[in-house]
Amino acid sequence: MKTYTPARLRLTAVVVENLSLYLVLIGVFVLMFALNGEKFIRSQNLISMAYQLPIVGLLAIGMMISMLSGGINLSIIATANLNGIIIALCLQQFSAQGMKLAGPELVLLAVVLGFLTCVLVGVVNGLLISLLKIPDILVTLGTMTLIAGLNVVFTKGYTLSGFPDSLLNIGNGASFGVPNALILFIVASVVASVILNKTRFGFSLYMMGSNPTAAQYANVNLVKITVMQYIFSSIFAALTSLVMVGQLNSVKASYADSYLLVAVLAAFLGKVSPFGGFGRVSGVVLAVIILQMISSGLNLLRLDPFTITATWGAIIIGIVVFRGIFSQLKARLASRRNAS
Repeated sequence: MKTYTPARLRLTAVVVENLSLYLVLIGVFVLMFALNGEKFIRSQNLISMAYQLPIVGLLAIGMMISMLSGGINLSIIATANLNGIIIALCLQQFSAQGMKLAGPELVLLAVVLGFLTCVLVGVVNGLLISLLKIPDILVTLGTMTLIAGLNVVFTKGYTLSGFPDSLLNIGNGASFGVPNALILFIVASVVASVILNKTRFGFSLYMMGSNPTAAQYANVNLVKITVMQYIFSSIFAALTSLVMVGQLNSVKASYADSYLLVAVLAAFLGKVSPFGGFGRVSGVVLAVIILQMISSGLNLLRLDPFTITATWGAIIIGIVVFRGIFSQLKARLASRRNAS
């Protein structure tokens, strides 16, 4: 009999595993179409969704990676903002003609420096969690607060704007009629899926999340895997930042703060276990599409942002309640079968 680990399931098994998400996707589409009519399927709305989806999607995959060990990365939004701010400050400091007219070499240097800064954040998070055995939520809460404060110090509370076209093209441009941000999201999702499903790092990460003791006996270096895990998560924060810079043409210390809740929600809705050991990129991608349809549908109804934020909270509570009831029913049925 063939057995499969969480990191190695056949395509058919993955489809079956996400069957409930496909049903929810269809149900949400039907509901939003019923509420908004043809406005929901107009090309203008679909294109808008294609541009907005990658920001939440990249953040959600970064959050999923941190949750695979049973942890969480609360610093992911602050890290994304830090990346954009580092890029902006480098362009302002070293471009004699101004940030808008910075040359390609300088733009590349600024992006690399921002990327390395995000990697450093991941290293700090990973080392504090793995070496000092501090809970993930406390470490990333601390780094989130620290980075958010540094972001305000670096920008002095102002919005930095006026990026070169080469950077704006990443988040706001299109290739062959497809938004570049969506292409970046698709490529990043595929790469993340391959790394998690086909590499020793991915296998070790799933093992560490499902059973840390067994992982140690299997000679898994928990410190190394944890550091790599949070570096991987921070890389997705950096990619998110590039999309945000392109779409907003500016950076600020407090951009996208509300997206932290949505990223956690997308990972949770995508069947990523908050206790670690289970989760799949395909499920998170489906969850992001579902949430984007809900967001776009509610925006078409002209609901205010606070109501939409409250809706995300209600969805989280609903999922928690549903899974709790389902788990209890499953346990009761199992106990009755054992008793009989």
